[in-house]
Amino acid sequence: MYNQLEAQLHDTFWAAEGASAEFPLLEMFLGQFPGTSLELGCGSGRLLLPLLRAGYFVEGLDNSTDMLGLCRAQTGDLEPVLHHASMVDFETGSTYGAIMIPAFTLQLLPPAVIPGLLSNISQHLHPGGGLYLTTFIPWAEITGELEEDQWFLDQETQLPDGNTARCHTRFQIKRLSQELTREHRYEILTHEGQVVDSSTSTHHLHWYWPREMGKLLEEAGFTTVRTIGDFDPDPDRACDENSQIVTVIARSSDEEPADY
Repeated sequence: MYNQLEAQLHDTFWAAEGASAEFPLLEMFLGQFPGTSLELGCGSGRLLLPLLRAGYFVEGLDNSTDMLGLCRAQTGDLEPVLHHASMVDFETGSTYGAIMIPAFTLQLLPPAVIPGLLSNISQHLHPGGGLYLTTFIPWAEITGELEEDQWFLDQETQLPDGNTARCHTRFQIKRLSQELTREHRYEILTHEGQVVDSSTSTHHLHWYWPREMGKLLEEAGFTTVRTIGDFDPDPDRACDENSQIVTVIARSSDEEPADY
């Protein structure tokens, strides 16, 4: 769960990178699976709100009250439907044409809960509904390009008030069990370098190889429609083992789900 400062700077760093490379894929996906959709882990609405402004019917769900508060503060004339719940065992009382887990959010969950999550998603989808999810492979950490257990400047950007926002990160990795622990130190500094606000957090991440994720989806009753590498929608450039970012589009069973 993101606390207030981390939530604020999380979006600041994303915005500094420019337009989201994932957004066109989400639009493509929602065009393929029309109707009301649900974004799990919507956070402050970084992707949710632009989708709403583009005319898509999307609800959001997140377990962080700070993130949802930031989302509500940015809605303007929009009136998004937001659910405060865990995405593992959520119950919205509705079913959807599509459900999305973008921006690597799935990897914040322990592997043991993934089968139950996928089953719950299936129960919340219309027959034949779509599932979109994006994960990443931490190649820099796996190959040793980044040194383990050493702090490094991960992100830095200037704030509108002239202060500087920074995030330092260090990590520990367990390659055999595919676990990555990242510690983050967020800071806001004045012109003189004085730290005026700071927070720390630790995230336990798990990565999945494309075939592994495909098997999990198959066991949950999904059929993989397409796998995309590094946000490249070109159908002639298939996702392979060298891809750092893996996006999967899957379809649920055409049979009516059981009551949940």
